[in-house]
Amino acid sequence: MSKFNPLSAAIGYALLAGTMSLAASSAFAQQSEPAQDEEEAQVLDAIVVTGTRIQSRSAMSSAPVTEIDRQQFTVSGATRVDDLVNQYPQLSPAFDSQTNNPSNGYATVSLRDLGAERTLTLVNGRRLPPGPAGELRDISIIPAALIQRVDVLTGGASAVYGSDAVAGVVNFILDTEFEGVSIGAGWSAYQHDNSNDFMQGLQRARSFPFEDGNSGFDGAARNVDLAMGGSFSEGRGHAMAWLTYRQNDPLFQAQRDYASCTLGQNLQCGGSNTNASGNFYFYNADVALPANIATNGRWQAGYGAPYNFAPLNYYQRPDERYTAGASVRFEVNEYFTPYLETMMINREDSQQLAPTGTFFTPVSLLCTDPLLRTACADLGITTTDPMQVYVARRNVEGGGRLNNTTDNTFRFVVGAKGQLTDNWQYDASYLFARTNNDIQGTRDWITSRVASALLGCPAGNTFAGCLPYNVWQPGGVTAAAGRALEGTSLSKTRTEMRVLNAYVSGDLGFGFPSADGGTIWTAFGVESRRENYSFFADNDTASGNFIGTGTSAPAIDEGIQVDEFFAEAMIPVFAGDGFLKSIDVDAGYRYSDYDLSGGANTYKLGFNSDLGAFRVRGGYNRAIRAPGINDLYATRRVGLWSGEDPCAGTVAQITARGFTQAQCARTGVSAAQFGSVPIASANQFNQLAGGTSTLEPEQADTWTIGFVVSPIDNLAITVDYFDVKIEDAITSIGSQNILEGCALNGDPFLCNRIRRAPGSGALHRNNNAFVINALDNFGELRTRGIDLSVNYDFEAFGGRFAAAMAGSYLLEDLTSPVPTARSLDFDCTGLYGPSCQNYEWRHIASLNYARDRYSVNLRWRYFGALDYVNPRTGAELTSDPIVNANDGIGSYSYFDLSGNVQLFDNVVWTLGVNNIADKEPPLVTTILALNGNAPGGYDQLGRYVFSSINIKF
Repeated sequence: MSKFNPLSAAIGYALLAGTMSLAASSAFAQQSEPAQDEEEAQVLDAIVVTGTRIQSRSAMSSAPVTEIDRQQFTVSGATRVDDLVNQYPQLSPAFDSQTNNPSNGYATVSLRDLGAERTLTLVNGRRLPPGPAGELRDISIIPAALIQRVDVLTGGASAVYGSDAVAGVVNFILDTEFEGVSIGAGWSAYQHDNSNDFMQGLQRARSFPFEDGNSGFDGAARNVDLAMGGSFSEGRGHAMAWLTYRQNDPLFQAQRDYASCTLGQNLQCGGSNTNASGNFYFYNADVALPANIATNGRWQAGYGAPYNFAPLNYYQRPDERYTAGASVRFEVNEYFTPYLETMMINREDSQQLAPTGTFFTPVSLLCTDPLLRTACADLGITTTDPMQVYVARRNVEGGGRLNNTTDNTFRFVVGAKGQLTDNWQYDASYLFARTNNDIQGTRDWITSRVASALLGCPAGNTFAGCLPYNVWQPGGVTAAAGRALEGTSLSKTRTEMRVLNAYVSGDLGFGFPSADGGTIWTAFGVESRRENYSFFADNDTASGNFIGTGTSAPAIDEGIQVDEFFAEAMIPVFAGDGFLKSIDVDAGYRYSDYDLSGGANTYKLGFNSDLGAFRVRGGYNRAIRAPGINDLYATRRVGLWSGEDPCAGTVAQITARGFTQAQCARTGVSAAQFGSVPIASANQFNQLAGGTSTLEPEQADTWTIGFVVSPIDNLAITVDYFDVKIEDAITSIGSQNILEGCALNGDPFLCNRIRRAPGSGALHRNNNAFVINALDNFGELRTRGIDLSVNYDFEAFGGRFAAAMAGSYLLEDLTSPVPTARSLDFDCTGLYGPSCQNYEWRHIASLNYARDRYSVNLRWRYFGALDYVNPRTGAELTSDPIVNANDGIGSYSYFDLSGNVQLFDNVVWTLGVNNIADKEPPLVTTILALNGNAPGGYDQLGRYVFSSINIKF
């Protein structure tokens, strides 16, 4: 009888995973051998340093690096990498699974709140492929169960890694040397006590249903992880592979009492004027009148009750994903070690929005038209000219709009490394990655059909299968008429990346006499990278003919190419046995030749100095971000932005915002329109956005300086200052900035970008009214702050304590939308509002106690208070009455508790609760909410309970 051999299984599975990703396979001689001893493994790991390619055991980055070890994923219950990594204060607290509209559809990382496009994301020191949403890198492919550590490097690193490393680098190091077999299974869910008296009272007043009391467990997730690996051929080779599965249930806004109605600025359960019974707006030269139909069939002035679009929206999107991968290496001899790495993910995700509707579709009618019945008489309209009647009715009979997404991504690296001489090594690799993203949308209407159906399908102005959509009398709409308007949208996005990289690293064999024998190490090499992006959609999607989307989606099929040379040096300058132990300098340079924008130079200079228990480090980096394919080629089209038109609403509302009639006139509001420009009920307005083919790379100058001190044994304190300044930023000015800047300064450069509707002055309702907000090399960004890290281990009470804290203090977060108009500059440090959510202080701290087979871990996650003031003037903001009444958003603390026990020698059980106190997120109105009635970043869904079991042999 044959026995199960973990090594044989690992190699076989590695080959299978490689085949899945590469459509290729390899064979290796195999023989189980003992694992490398712990000391050797630690030495090998020590030379993997994020921020340098120099393969020296003494290599040390001069840039500050925060390390997140694998244990943190276990004690936090994180089975998606972003659920833990984005909790750290250096990164934006963005959790994609709890966004719905808008949403990228996958997780990303963003350092210093400078955007995911300015954070280089690596796996084992190599790039992730571009994702479908603006080429932002999708970290969902990374298996949380196989992470050895995550390195978060602050400051530019373009001289080492190339474009995008402006804010820094997040490098996910996988455990490619895994030995044995590991099987893990986990379950998690949310639980909340629905007892928000304020929100329940508002819903009771509107007769809205809401959840009350204990929610039970909901939004549950399940995961299974399998990994296996081992050495073979007398330790000359190693193979490992993994397979993971994760599935989570949806959780709707209806399942939380604080999110199940849309909280309006009037502190009532509000929503959209596209409501269940229908609203109307009559307009011509003589008439401008909102109206609705009473239940008795008579017309009445004013809009009816807003539609509560919240309940059907996802608070947590459902998804199901499989990931697999493998790593194989074999040392033929010391000069030649071929290796292979593969990764893949298959993910199905969905997004659900409230039902579609007519969204103020205009039809031209006379008062005598039978469709209007008694409208003109009831409303006192006497015009004999045709009127534009804008119709706003919600398709409550049809159910929520659905977008179902399927992603398939694979990434493989094949290469070889080895010794050239005793002191020189080489590494040459080829990386290929591809993402296929398919989205199918259902339950939305085709725009070109709606007006015809509203008019009763008149001859010569209809479509096949048309049924009258009778909004003109109560009870006139049928579900069948709504279905006749529906279409299915289809879109396909495909990205590819090819990277050829080769470099050598070695010891020059000489150095400065003052370095006491220390020699200069260097690395230099070449890299060629090609990225392609293509997007195609059905004709209705491409032309913007779906009413609930409102924007066209033209095809893109483009690519970019860059060829690069890079070099680094690590130079020991001084070594001694006095107070100053050593000084090392590291330097780097990269020349990048882009096929569109030409050449770019990046470079770095840093130092490390050892003063015994005290180490000082610092550095300067010139970094770049080259324009992406969408930045260059995305067709300009009208879409939505969320914010506030400062000149919409009543005179009192405009005055409360601090604007005058003269200022609003600069934005295109006439004297007759002032005080009557309609407010978008969902606070969504039109903008014309898209790419610019003449973009140049943006440049960043980053400075870091800090120290590490160990005043006593097992205590390490790290303090680092960072300063990142970006010029010629590839960005848009921002529609909010354009409107406010025009009003305040009257700058034609800004005012000429505003296109208001001729009659109403609105910036919504039709695609001819918008703010021009396309990309260009606009503006400057600057962020400065101080990071603090403390780690302390000690023994007490028969066990061992491990305390850790990582915090970040923000000194400045400055945006200059238009450098020639400094009055538009704003600093978001410690502020909250339409353009800001930047904490002055955030930290995550933990205390772990381990004894025998048991361990307990307590975490404290802290968000500093946010002031609600104008970031330009410091004046108090009033648009959101809740945030205004609370003087902003107070500080938030979350406490998490977990423990594990080793049941048997190879079985560990973990149980934990995050957000022990079941703290709700801050309550804000729809004008500031990201999802539900809350800003992003905070725990959205209440208490999080998790449990897992791991078996390893």
